[in-house]
Amino acid sequence: MTGHSHTDNGIGEEFGLRVMQKLNDKCKKWKESEHIDYSLYGTPIESTTYKFAKCLKKRFGEIEGITDKNYITNSYHVPVFEEINAFDKLALESKFQKLSPGGAISYVEVPNLTKNIPVVIQIIQFIYENIVYAELNTKSDYCSVCGYDGEIKIITDKKTGRLIWECPKCGNRDQSKMSVARRTCGYIGTNFWNQGRTQEIKERVLHIDDKDYDENNISIYVYGTHECA
Repeated sequence: MTGHSHTDNGIGEEFGLRVMQKLNDKCKKWKESEHIDYSLYGTPIESTTYKFAKCLKKRFGEIEGITDKNYITNSYHVPVFEEINAFDKLALESKFQKLSPGGAISYVEVPNLTKNIPVVIQIIQFIYENIVYAELNTKSDYCSVCGYDGEIKIITDKKTGRLIWECPKCGNRDQSKMSVARRTCGYIGTNFWNQGRTQEIKERVLHIDDKDYDENNISIYVYGTHECA
């Protein structure tokens, strides 16, 4: 509505917070007049992202950067394709969570950090000190055909144009012979998703880079204005 992302530390963020405050003010008014406890609830609303995207495209046509995807980003969340580091994302969304008293969740996409526990602790500590509720998204996949336990990829089928899952090691595309786990909303899902949600999963960017640590596991991540030691 402003031409700005709410990650801009300016016009977009200010507008987003004013919208959230306006919604809270309305809830307060309803609560006082009807004696019912209305409250704002921040949610990705699951597969509705696909349904809403199709309805918007049908009604308004395909608008670049707005209705040109098969999913929409709900609530105050930073769009999955937007480049932003974990700490700045959490710091930004914490401002919006305060205006979502009925429920709120945020997440950051991370690589396999099983060998980098210090950075996991850094993120969790930052969550504890800065935001109401947040989680780390990682991948847990397995191909039953070849035993591959890395990330099962999403590719576009050349014949149908549909997004499909494919094992990068053996080329298996049979969903009954693979296990894929991704956070769909507030929980980890293992059932395969509609085309809109699949595109959203495919376009998720990592919010933190993997890095090596010395033998003492001492490291410092510096992101934007946030330094975490």
